[in-house]
Order: sequence, then structure tokens, then C-alpha cells
Amino acid sequence: MPSGKELSAIIERSTAYFQPIVDLNTQQVLGAEALVRFVDPDGTVRGPSGIIERIEESLGHLEALTWRLFCSIAEKTGPLLDRHRGLYISVNMPPLILGSPRLKQTFEDSGLARYTDRLVCEITERQALTDAGREALAIVRPMGLRIAMDDFGTGRSGLKQLIGLPLDILKIDKSEVAPLMKDPTADRLLRGVVALAAALRVKVIAEGVETRQQAFFLQAAGVDAAQGWLWSKAVPPDELERLIASDFSEQWQ
Repeated sequence: MPSGKELSAIIERSTAYFQPIVDLNTQQVLGAEALVRFVDPDGTVRGPSGIIERIEESLGHLEALTWRLFCSIAEKTGPLLDRHRGLYISVNMPPLILGSPRLKQTFEDSGLARYTDRLVCEITERQALTDAGREALAIVRPMGLRIAMDDFGTGRSGLKQLIGLPLDILKIDKSEVAPLMKDPTADRLLRGVVALAAALRVKVIAEGVETRQQAFFLQAAGVDAAQGWLWSKAVPPDELERLIASDFSEQWQ
């Protein structure tokens, strides 16, 4: 288990990779989710599994990682956001960060402040339904950020709990996508989520889409957009523009 000093060194080697979010009707890239990656001294790029849990135990380490991630997004995707006016970047932000009194200044110092209207902050269902989560969402909403409830369906929230949450997007977890077309209950639950989203007037994005069959089913069910290996894994920022220019609709012909 890495020490505090070792964690700080790991955070210094963090960067952002981006997974495109694709409109299921047009097959055009609408935006991208920023995902943290750690680059080892030998150049090996690793995901956050096994590390992020330790980082989240310390507010100082979490703020340091957020700073690095924000700077990476601003530096690497700022020009993309300037060229593609409809593009947005989605990024996970836990309540400790969303509710921090330093968040606005972090946006300013990192260069992201000019893009807040093009940012979507993702907060998990479990986090959003806590008192801290609700307070954090109330703080960031006036900043102009859109809000996505991530991993929707994994926390089994009740409808009453969603009342008052300032949501723009529901993100269906990949664990809810995998059993589609195999389990009738999963199919019905998906259609229920789409109906709920329509009632709440929010968009629906599915995660972890790996097959054309899943994509077709999601589109037919009324899901707005999706992300997953069917289109692309998370890629370095210099590859993101190539994906934005890609015509994914050719896969459907």
C-alpha cells in the first residue's frame, strides 16, 4: 500500500484520457468523459483501480488530483472546445470536491472557468442522495455546470429521493447494460428509466456499450447517447479530435 509521499508522486504523474459519448441517433460525438490515468516512470499507463480509493481517503490528495485533472482538461481539450462549440467534457467530482469553497478558484486557476458551461459534473447515485451530495449540487448549480447522476440504477434510489435534485443527465451503469436482451427484467427496467428520465426532463446516457445489438436496443428504447468500447476506449487527448471527426454512422450501414 503506497505511503502518503508515494501517493503524492503518483498524483504528479496523473493525466486525463477521454472516452467519447456518442449520440445514438446520429452517431456523432457529443462530448467525452475525462478519466484519470497514471503514467509510470517507464511510460506504462494505468487506470485508477486500487489507487483512487487511497487518494479519496485524504482531502489533500483528492484536491491535488482534481487540480491535475482540471489542468489536463483545460490544456488538452480547451482548443477542442473552442473549435467544436457543441462539444462538452464530463468529469467525476465527489461531494468533497463539489462542495469545497475552493472549487470556484480551482476552476479559475486551472483555466477551466471559461468552459464551465461546457462541463458536466458526474456524481454517483449514492453520493448524490447523501446530505453532503445534495448540498454540493446546490452549490455548483449556480456556476453553470450541468449535472449527471452516474451509475444510476446501482443505488436503487426511490423516486421520492430524486425530487429536488438539479439533474440534467442520468447515466445508466454498465452493469445494467450487460444483461439487456438476455434478461427480460433488465429490459423492462431500462424502459422504466427512460420513462422516468422523460418525466424528469433529463437525458439518458448508457455506459459500457460493447456491441451493436446493445446500441440498437438502447436506441430503440429511447436512450439518447452512449459510451463504450463499441466506439472507443478512453484515449489520449490527441486522439480525441480524430474520434470527433469520425463518422461512426458507417458502422450502421
